[in-house]
Amino acid sequence: MIIETKVGPISLGYFDGELFCDFGRHVSEKEPTKKLAQQFADYFDGKLVEKFDAPIPDSTPFTQKCWVACRAIPYGETITYAELAKHAGSPKAMRAAGQAMRKNPLTLITPCHRVISGTGHLHGYSGSTDLEGMELKRKQYLLDLEKGIMKS
Repeated sequence: MIIETKVGPISLGYFDGELFCDFGRHVSEKEPTKKLAQQFADYFDGKLVEKFDAPIPDSTPFTQKCWVACRAIPYGETITYAELAKHAGSPKAMRAAGQAMRKNPLTLITPCHRVISGTGHLHGYSGSTDLEGMELKRKQYLLDLEKGIMKS
């Protein structure tokens, strides 16, 4: 499944038996469930989606705790990397929390775009900290979409 957005296509599906969600056009071996596909359509229509119907991927215990904590961030709100680390049980591990977000294979489903720097600014997204890059434009787009500032 590929959804066209103002900041490029986003792909959702299964590859090698694992669910993926990422910006770009990616080939999937299996489509997502109808429920998850509908949740994505609703999200990009600007509708509130509290939680996507998808499991937490396998990873290290701390990374998984970060992903669980990230999924608990309410729609349209943000927290800092320090707050994420605290919610994941390791208050001093803000850099490790940032790396967990960088490793996130399920963008949107695990809404790492809702995690920002302690200064309140966007810091990175999808492994990039280029302030003029497409990655941070995507992060801002998703935050704006959730705040109702724009429609896809």
